[in-house]
Amino acid sequence: MSAQGHPPPPHEDAQSLHLAGQQARAQAHALLLQMQQAARFGQPMWVCAQDSLGLLAANQAMAHCYGYGEQELRSLDMRLLWPPAQRAGVEAAMQRAARTGALTPWRHVRKDGTHIDVEAVVGASLLDGRPVWQVLASDVTERRRVEDELARLHRAWRLRSACSELLVRATSEEELLQAVCRLTLEVGGYSLAWVGMARSDARKSIDIVASAGGHEQHLAQLRLSWSPADPQGRGPAGKAVRSGQPVFVRDLAASRHSDPWSRAMVREGFHAVVCLPLKRGDRSFGLLYLYAPEVLRIGQEEMQLLESLAADLAFGIHSLRARAEQLRLQAILLKVAAAVSDGTGTQFFERLAHNMAGALGAQLACVARLLPGAAGAPRRIRTLSHVCHGEVQPNGEYPLEGTPSAQLLVHRQFVVADHAAALYPHAPLLARAGARSYVGQQLADHEGTPIGLLFVMFDQPLESTQFVVHTLQIFGARATAELERQAADAHIRRQASLLDKARDAIIVRDLQQRVTYWNRAAERLYGWHGEEVLGRTVTDLIYRDPSAFDRAMEHVLQQGEWSGELLHRNRAGDPLEVESRWTLVRDERGAPEAVLTMNTDIRQRKASEREIQRLAFFDALTGLPNRLQLMERIGDELGAGGHGALLMIDLDNFKTLNDTLGHDQGDQLLQRVAGRLGACAAATDTVARIGGDEFVVLARADEGFAAERARQLGEQVLARLSVPYALDAYRVRSTPSIGVALYGAAPTSVGELLKQAEMAMYEAKRAGRSTLRFFDPQMQRAVDERAQLEAGLRDALAHREFLLVYQPVMGPGEEVRGVEALVRWAHPQRGMVSPAQFIPLAEETGLILPLGRWVLHTACSLLAQWQHQSARAHLTVAVNVSSRQFRDAGFVDEVLRVLAETGAPAARLKLELTESLLVEDVPATIATMEALCAHGVGFALDDFGTGYSSLAYLKRMPLAQLKIDQSFVRDLLSDPSDAAIVRTIIALAASLDLEAVAEGVETAEQREWLAAAGCSGYQGYHFSRPLPRDRLERWLDGAPPV
Repeated sequence: MSAQGHPPPPHEDAQSLHLAGQQARAQAHALLLQMQQAARFGQPMWVCAQDSLGLLAANQAMAHCYGYGEQELRSLDMRLLWPPAQRAGVEAAMQRAARTGALTPWRHVRKDGTHIDVEAVVGASLLDGRPVWQVLASDVTERRRVEDELARLHRAWRLRSACSELLVRATSEEELLQAVCRLTLEVGGYSLAWVGMARSDARKSIDIVASAGGHEQHLAQLRLSWSPADPQGRGPAGKAVRSGQPVFVRDLAASRHSDPWSRAMVREGFHAVVCLPLKRGDRSFGLLYLYAPEVLRIGQEEMQLLESLAADLAFGIHSLRARAEQLRLQAILLKVAAAVSDGTGTQFFERLAHNMAGALGAQLACVARLLPGAAGAPRRIRTLSHVCHGEVQPNGEYPLEGTPSAQLLVHRQFVVADHAAALYPHAPLLARAGARSYVGQQLADHEGTPIGLLFVMFDQPLESTQFVVHTLQIFGARATAELERQAADAHIRRQASLLDKARDAIIVRDLQQRVTYWNRAAERLYGWHGEEVLGRTVTDLIYRDPSAFDRAMEHVLQQGEWSGELLHRNRAGDPLEVESRWTLVRDERGAPEAVLTMNTDIRQRKASEREIQRLAFFDALTGLPNRLQLMERIGDELGAGGHGALLMIDLDNFKTLNDTLGHDQGDQLLQRVAGRLGACAAATDTVARIGGDEFVVLARADEGFAAERARQLGEQVLARLSVPYALDAYRVRSTPSIGVALYGAAPTSVGELLKQAEMAMYEAKRAGRSTLRFFDPQMQRAVDERAQLEAGLRDALAHREFLLVYQPVMGPGEEVRGVEALVRWAHPQRGMVSPAQFIPLAEETGLILPLGRWVLHTACSLLAQWQHQSARAHLTVAVNVSSRQFRDAGFVDEVLRVLAETGAPAARLKLELTESLLVEDVPATIATMEALCAHGVGFALDDFGTGYSSLAYLKRMPLAQLKIDQSFVRDLLSDPSDAAIVRTIIALAASLDLEAVAEGVETAEQREWLAAAGCSGYQGYHFSRPLPRDRLERWLDGAPPV
């Protein structure tokens, strides 16, 4: 219709149709041209209807990208390109993309079901008058994979770094494991994590001890095992524990583990798992199990990081367990001391057996008396107390023949660490306890005659026998005292009548303290006969402290009885420790009349208690205070606000002496050292041995004089301990290294003071040993600085802070032969960090491996590009290889893989090695070099002349160059020695048919001298400083032609 509502004339309608046809053909032609142009660049492009999303047109790049045939594309519903779960929202997604006009990321599905990542631009258009979507896409799957891998690698670095901090701060195993599980979620990006411990029970079960991420029901249903015979032990967890190797299931839905368990995990939202074994030595004791929310595309470096994380965690668990075990042993010692301090008779032995089993974790504990027997007859024992699995068993008689206890007739101790039941199949108590290990202690009287024995049994193999033996000695000392006391009592009962048969000294006195009765036991204890003491006062006879007697007397008159320990004396004036029990005797009217006293000799018991105290707080070898007592005394000193110094003393090369001369000679030396230290120290000082060959002196001083006192004492110790020692079989000389930490000027803790002294001691060792060093806060700052540098180094790779610079290598005609690639670190806060700082640190931490791979890859990428540039195709690129990188088992494969990936020509790659490699496993070094030479890679020996090279090995190595170290080149014009060395190296290179290249050439005179001496290669500031790639290539464009 026209604007006035009338039909248009016929010629106008025909003209409009003709124009519309022309526009439609023009639009179609334009779309065709765009799709062809996109295909030339490998970009998929298609057109689909806006209403039905049916595909109307597509180029060949789309067919290739999505895997469809031409016929299939004509009828394809665009929704099929999206995963099933997203197809309902495709129409809205297209509209959003068209509105923004920006690149839109989509995850699409190819015909074969595999996923691809694309970025697309969507525009609205008309085709034959029909609204259509015009889509231009790019396949970014590989780019996304690389980005994801780098992101995961960075997360793994952060995860390991965070776990390292946890290991330092953790105070308990439970805290550590829970924190690590949380970190794997918060930092590592996993959905669920748990730690399991591999048990040695019959089922070989795996118990979950820590977890994070919820899913409690899923974890509760797990019944894992590491037994190959158990169906629950054939999954990733069991395999990881058995093999000791990590197990990565990258896609649960597609892996061979795709069983009902795996499918259930997929339904829970987990798509991959990582099982990392926790090992000590070659044995796996647990695992870290991680669930990933997506299919894993995990690389070699991330695998190695995760394995390192597991190794760090296993080390942390072991350290915490060792610390907990030490605290447990200290607690056990204190419990032992309390357990054997009181009581007598049957109840004493019952408590003793219970305490033995409880303190040592034994399934059976027994104390027995050795029964008398005829000469040559089999010996028998009678148990005095027998506890099995926590229950007291009836006492009885048992023959010793065929039991491990028979060895205690001739040995003080006897140990069966494992297989006890198999070795002694006829031992009844072994069978009853189901025991695998046994430890026994002989009980001998003061003449050395066996009178009894005690032993414990365990249902597990015994790993640490020394502590059990040591603890049984303590129990044995008290049990022997009780057996001897009981034997003495029995003798008294047989020889005396009535009160005279009592084991205790019984004395009756009136209220004026005059003796009215004195039994035979009192005669024996005190040395007076009865007729000598009757009528005399007890205070004059036996009491050394009348005030203690008066207090006890006042109490008994008020309460009717009293008991306690008193110090008496015998006729000779010797002290007697007794346990005394007083009872007030009344007459018929109830009036106090006398006091009945029963005194028990407890000298043996007190001696045992003192021995226990000595064992708990003193070093058994030297008699000095041990670490426990030292820390207590330091704590007291710091708490009292004292001043002084802590000297930590370590004997230089003691291990070598101990291993060479024997441990008996080493023990003698430690005893002599303890004696000399005691002679150096003042009466107010504490000299302690804290382990091995480490001693500590806590030296008190007046305020302001601590440093001078420490210096004088340290010099005295240095002099005294350096004097030769005359041992039984040898005359030896030993020197100490001493570290000093002062206290009193500022608040500190026991642990901090010990750490400062130890740091100073190690500084003394680094200074050449046999010397004294004071702690300097700079030491702590250096440690902190190193830790910060190491943390920054771990992030530097992920943050792309490293860069390469290149220094040209010149020929005799000053033509450019190649370049040497040198790594630099551009720290965001520190600026450029010297390679001398970060390369040694990278070597120590193992970060040299990923850093070396990056340097090699970057250098090879440059080579690959130069080979297509005629002016640079002849140039070589030299890459420095560290010793640790070269020794890595996968080094050859790594180099070949990088060459293949980058397309770099192997003949233009030169690897520079240091002389240290020539003295470390030379056959392996040559084999590695020959393997790479077979592919065309060349080798140069860097910094030649600064190390120790064997000419015998040098001539066998497939080298192409010797690089003369710049330290010789620098002064060759002024130092005849340097000039002679350089001539020798050039001549040696010529005789071995190697090219000599001089480093550090800074002047034309040096270059001319070197050329005259026969050197054919030069490198240094005279030609060019190391340059970034862009500046290098500009420099090359102006360099003289080849």
